Amino acid sequence: MVSDVLLQDLLAYVSSKHSYLRDLPQRKPQKMNKIEFVELEQLQPDTLVHAVLRVVDITILTEALYSYRGQKQRKVMLTVEQTQGQHYVLVLWGPGAAWYPQLQRKKDYLWEFKYLFVQRNCILENLELHTTAWSSCECLFDDDVRAITFKAKFQGSTPSFVKMSDLATHLEDKHSGVILIKAQILELVFPIAASQKIILNAHSSLESIYSSLPNILYTGCAKCGLELETDENKIYRQCFSCLPFTMRKIHYRPALMTIVDGIYKVCVHVGSKLVEQILLNISPDWLNRVIAPPSEVTYRMVAADLLHSLLAGSGAPWVLKMQSLFVLDENSYPLQQDFSLLDLYPTM
Repeated sequence: MVSDVLLQDLLAYVSSKHSYLRDLPQRKPQKMNKIEFVELEQLQPDTLVHAVLRVVDITILTEALYSYRGQKQRKVMLTVEQTQGQHYVLVLWGPGAAWYPQLQRKKDYLWEFKYLFVQRNCILENLELHTTAWSSCECLFDDDVRAITFKAKFQGSTPSFVKMSDLATHLEDKHSGVILIKAQILELVFPIAASQKIILNAHSSLESIYSSLPNILYTGCAKCGLELETDENKIYRQCFSCLPFTMRKIHYRPALMTIVDGIYKVCVHVGSKLVEQILLNISPDWLNRVIAPPSEVTYRMVAADLLHSLLAGSGAPWVLKMQSLFVLDENSYPLQQDFSLLDLYPTM
């Protein structure tokens, strides 16, 4: 039991140290006996779900170890799908990792998974499924009514083709899922502290972008990307959720991208990996390297030029593949709308 006084003290401490948490939208608590089966395109972060999925592939990450009941255990990741070609990640933790042998024997079968937790990957900015202490799995045979229903619903689905849309139509439809939008990129905002941010747009000079680049880097956990603080001796603290894994890595900071299509404008979350992709996969720890001696051109100069061209007001529109999420009330009014960048392509 925890006393009310301790809970109030904890609430006061969190409110003072992390005041931004008060601004997060409230979520309705879920009841364990009312968890629903979902379609992968309708996933919402930080929720428990049931799902019928086809297991496409299984990967064991030998370098990603964690402790479970005093033993070192490897991370097991499933590639799953409902619609052919639209892949999602399901991570098996703790007791869920023991499912590996039966899943391996019956790969490409349909499985019913229960009590999975939906979590946003802060590096890739996509949604993943994770097993919990309550999770269970069951292989479905072809004559099972659940398998028949799954095939009737998803086998005729268009494989991996995402229809091109426009912001006006999408904002009116309020549909959660994966979309393609052709839009102009107006601005990139990189939060660097609680109240500080770097804003890059068409008004930013090449020199200012160049000088800003070191400030959009951070040192974080090489496994999950969590930014690591330093102690009074300038020694980086450990990422406790990934122990005993202790390696560090330099990352680009995630950004908030403003895009415009006609008169409509929205903000899109861009993960660290997508920022690196925008910079033509220039690793953040390469920025100060010379591209090819004896030339004095560095990767930092190239990265600055790429961002300057991307944000130029006269630049061509881009095709953006995004995950959209709408949370609606009973009157279909959007309580929350969220967009995350999955990929982007230049228009010809």
